[in-house]
Amino acid sequence: MKTHFMVVILTLTGLLPLLHAAENRTWTASDGRQIEASLVSATAEEITIRKPGGPTFTLKPDQVSAEDREYVKKFLTEQEVAATPPTDWKEGPYADFCDGEWQKMTAESGLRFHFFANKRSLKKDQLYPLCIYLHGRSNVGSDLKMREPGANAFANEEFYDERPCIVIAPEAPAGTGGFKDISGNIFALIDDLTANLPIDKNRIYITGYSMGSQGSWDLIMEKPELFAAAVPVGGPMSAKKAASVPKIPIWVHYGELDRKDEFTALLAALKDAGNEVKFTEHKGADHVGFHNQVAKDEAVHEWIFSQKR
Repeated sequence: MKTHFMVVILTLTGLLPLLHAAENRTWTASDGRQIEASLVSATAEEITIRKPGGPTFTLKPDQVSAEDREYVKKFLTEQEVAATPPTDWKEGPYADFCDGEWQKMTAESGLRFHFFANKRSLKKDQLYPLCIYLHGRSNVGSDLKMREPGANAFANEEFYDERPCIVIAPEAPAGTGGFKDISGNIFALIDDLTANLPIDKNRIYITGYSMGSQGSWDLIMEKPELFAAAVPVGGPMSAKKAASVPKIPIWVHYGELDRKDEFTALLAALKDAGNEVKFTEHKGADHVGFHNQVAKDEAVHEWIFSQKR
């Protein structure tokens, strides 16, 4: 009980960050007005919440109801386990699978995913990045039979020896319209991985190709506080959503012959929104002709792994 109390106090005084965003709920202001939002962060002096897919609001504790303040306190208490991640790959439910081979796994939610970690490169008392790769539409419901170059590159021996990490590639089940449809299951998997593996929560990266690129946009907008960087490849997002894109490091790749007008409109809209996103146009490339090149690009890997929250 004493330990729980100390974690709450440390977090509320700003000495511990909020490690995971909470679910959407109804918040009640001191004047009785209500809003649907999720908790983003909290200190002794302010509480920050976010509307679904919308902006954030920062409030003083006395501006919300006593019930809301109690919810914040309870939620922060539950972060105790996540606040002290394991620092040894040898323990926990994933320990036997950190063998340097790709594993086909199923999360508690039913989400199927590829998993890779190599104990030969993982040292005790160190934290490592989590790299998330989202596949294209052709692999929807493939029963984990296929794995794309963008995922494989993270586990490439040459790259991995220099940049060891934990890699997952979730598979969208048959009938899925987009990764945003299963974002809750993906976030739950991330929570489970960070609770059981030595993952650096300040270095969670996401990338994807085509449908997976669009999924990367959707997930960073849903939980921007979770990600350190994103690399969407070959999948644009509506320029109308540019204002909702978080100001985190993003490097967009697209083919010159693949919906160029949409990408240039998005770039302009992001700049207008004050978001200096990195864009690379691959000359002469169509939709399918370049993502393997991006996956193997040393400069792309150097850039991703240099980013921190």
